[in-house]
Amino acid sequence: MIPCKDEKNSKLVAICQYPIKNEIKMLEFKQKSKTFVVGPITYYYAGGEVEVSEQGMAVFNLEMLAENTGSSDVVLLHCSGALSCNYHLWNGETKFKFSSTNFAAGNMGINSGQTIFINIVFGPGQGYGNYVDFEYDSSKEYSLLIDEYFGSAEIPLELVPKI
Repeated sequence: MIPCKDEKNSKLVAICQYPIKNEIKMLEFKQKSKTFVVGPITYYYAGGEVEVSEQGMAVFNLEMLAENTGSSDVVLLHCSGALSCNYHLWNGETKFKFSSTNFAAGNMGINSGQTIFINIVFGPGQGYGNYVDFEYDSSKEYSLLIDEYFGSAEIPLELVPKI
C-alpha cells in the first residue's frame, strides 16, 4: 500500500504527505548534525551560513532541531521577546538578540519523544531598544547560548560566510 495514493485531489495529497515528508526532513537533518544534550532536550545543529550584504549587514538564520528525549512531561522552550529569550548568539564579547523566531506566543512545547524545528534569525535590529545589530567577523568564533529553566549550554556554531 502506498501512503496518500487514494486521495482524490492535490490538496488532500499534500496534507497526507506532509507528515511523511517532514519526518524524512528531520531524519536527514539529524544525520548531518552534531548533537547537544541540555537537560531533557537534545538539540541537533548542522552548521550555518551567514549572509553579508554589500553594505555589511549580516543575517544568520539558525536552524536546529529540538527533541524531548529525557522527559515524559511537555518541556517548554522560551523566547517571547528580545528582553525575554533563552537563546542568544555570542561571539565572546557581544550577546546578540534575535530579529525573528518561530516561537509561537513566545513558547514551544515539546511532548515526550517529539521533535520540532527551531528557527531563530539574527540580523539587523527590529526596533526593540537595547538591541545590537548582529555583525559577522570571520576572525571570531560564535556560539549559541541556551539558558532554559531545565539547563544551560554554549553550543559552538562554526559559522561560515555564504558564497
